[in-house]
Formats: sequence, C-alpha cells, structure tokens
Amino acid sequence: MTDPKRGPFLTTMAVLFSVLAVSNATKFLQSLNSPETNGFVLFGYRFETLVSNLIFGLLFAGILFAYARGIWTMKRWVLPLSAAYAFYVPTNLVLFWYLRPPPDRPIIGIIVYLVFALGGSIGTALYLSAHRDRLQ
Repeated sequence: MTDPKRGPFLTTMAVLFSVLAVSNATKFLQSLNSPETNGFVLFGYRFETLVSNLIFGLLFAGILFAYARGIWTMKRWVLPLSAAYAFYVPTNLVLFWYLRPPPDRPIIGIIVYLVFALGGSIGTALYLSAHRDRLQ
C-alpha cells in the first residue's frame, strides 16, 4: 500500500486529506443539524445556509481531493497547493477564533486540535518541500 517513494507519512497524510475532503463535502448535511455550531468556515466566517455550505464545502472538498491525489501520486504540482494550504489553515483558525472566540473548553483540547491542524497542514508542506526530489 505504501509506495517506497511516498513513504508512510505521506501515505497517511493523503488518506487523512481524503477523509477531510469527505467531511467538507458533507458540511451541508452537518449544518442542517446545527447551523450555529456546524458548517464550513472560510477565512474565519462560518457559513450557516444550506446552499453556502453545499457550494463551499464541495469546492474545498475538490481542492482537498486534488491535494490528496497529488500526494498519493507524488506529483510536483502539489508543492504550491501544499504551501497555499499551509498558509490557509493557520489564517483560517486565527480569524475564526478572533471573530468568534471559542467557548470555554479545556486547554488540552485546543492544543491537541492545533497540533493536528497545524502539524497536518504545515508539516505536510514542509515534508513535501524537503523531499521535492521524490516528486515527478
């Protein structure tokens, strides 16, 4: 299952980005349950309507599927996409928490979330950049 050129880290990240893409594609369903707490977030703004969650969720699902595919097939074109995503995730988090401060949550939960969100986005971009010689 793991291509020797891709390795276990990139294989795992490709699978996780695919799962995240499925999550984004279903944001409109998630928002039906609770639009004030569930929905797609773009640059800090959470969409609350069914149509906006459908459009932006599917758009970003496509981007994430492309990202996962680029990692899986070890294509060089994935480098700019990884850099853009590495900047987007922290920007989105900062803007969201600035515009809507998080409710009282245990700090450990926030830290774990940040480690995965930032580690996955920035870490993958750095790893791809450091191993660009493996990309086709």
